[in-house]
Amino acid sequence: MKRILLFLGLSLTLAACSLAPITIDLMPTLQQNGADTGTLVVPASGEFDLMLPDRSGYGVSGYEVPSLRPNQVRLEYTLVLEQDGGLSGSAELRFYLAPAGADLWNAAEQVGDPIAVDLSQTSTTLSGSLELSPEQIDTLMSGTLTVGARIAGTASGTATVSYRFERLVLKVAFF
Repeated sequence: MKRILLFLGLSLTLAACSLAPITIDLMPTLQQNGADTGTLVVPASGEFDLMLPDRSGYGVSGYEVPSLRPNQVRLEYTLVLEQDGGLSGSAELRFYLAPAGADLWNAAEQVGDPIAVDLSQTSTTLSGSLELSPEQIDTLMSGTLTVGARIAGTASGTATVSYRFERLVLKVAFF
């Protein structure tokens, strides 16, 4: 009887280990391709729309796909914004995750809620965690996806805005 209980305990322990949370770090591929930093210009007062790293976002593939469907996936980020001008106004940062070839900037592809950005700050660090939708988890499971960030709002003044991703990871949890 003790052997059976020991075997069952060991089996359950191994099964639990295979369901431990995993992290998919997107930073190495962003850095390899120079998509982790950049400079964009807010040319005039009024509405602006900055897409990071560019209009097509950033395609990601080659990560290890979990064998079981995760219960929850969170996008954890740290983004540093610096500007050299006299901007004021308000903006929002939104992250997007879509299947390769889909319209990345479609509202349905947005991850979580928008994050407020204070344009009057010359240096801002934005950091947080956003939960993926069930459809975005399906995209993750496919093994190929496109990610991007968008800062849009209304500004007074002009400036050159530099950005730097310091953290961009997907945290995959199974329970």
